[in-house]
Amino acid sequence: MGKQPVPKFKWKQGGGTGTLGRHLKEKHGMTADNVHVGGASDSVQGQLHGYFGKEPGGGKPFFYNRDAMIDGFSKYVILDELPFNHGESSNFEEWNRTFMQPQYRRIPRNTLKRHTQQLYYKYRGHLIEMFRTIECWVSLTCDTWTSFCHEPFICVTVHWVDDDWYLQKRIICFEAMDESHSGFNLKTRIMTSLKTFNLNRKVFSISLDNATANTKCIDYLKVDTELPLLIDGALLHVRCCDHILNLSVQEGI
Repeated sequence: MGKQPVPKFKWKQGGGTGTLGRHLKEKHGMTADNVHVGGASDSVQGQLHGYFGKEPGGGKPFFYNRDAMIDGFSKYVILDELPFNHGESSNFEEWNRTFMQPQYRRIPRNTLKRHTQQLYYKYRGHLIEMFRTIECWVSLTCDTWTSFCHEPFICVTVHWVDDDWYLQKRIICFEAMDESHSGFNLKTRIMTSLKTFNLNRKVFSISLDNATANTKCIDYLKVDTELPLLIDGALLHVRCCDHILNLSVQEGI
């Protein structure tokens, strides 16, 4: 390979950094918005070496914000199914202060719980607004079960195809269900969730296990005046294929 030509620069009197900035932008495609500027948490000015490295972190100096940190820690605890006292560990605090962030302080469980609830209502509000604006029909999947701790739960998931023809899904109800899992109670829970998220006039079908209570739930939904249905609800009930197949196999065995 031949030698690369050496660019020539013209020096002019002055102490500005405009020439360097233009060179980085025109010759290397580097701007403040697309490269990482390194900097300690307590510094105001970023370090130049960040332009030439590959450090992660985005294109702006890092500033430590405890509230933002707790919000991020809350997401981490939720996704990894960790206890709320995870942030109270003195060993975890020492490791963070020594190797990551000297300003870090342990997070009391009540503080983490409060931030988690605030995040929940924040994203719940985003979902409500999003579902308010969509104009397509949606389908639901509903299931109930009992955990290993003998706690009953209900989950309602919404499925729909967006404007770009991608299949989307969101959980609109994941709650403890201490009352009897009767058809009427299931119908009440489903309708409450649908009305909360502005979906009660956009339902196409509901997938449920092949259980008597679920069939009764569908009967209640079909006559609910707040749930207008296509073809008088003829397409509403979709029975879970896996559950039917399992029943067939068990019967054959």
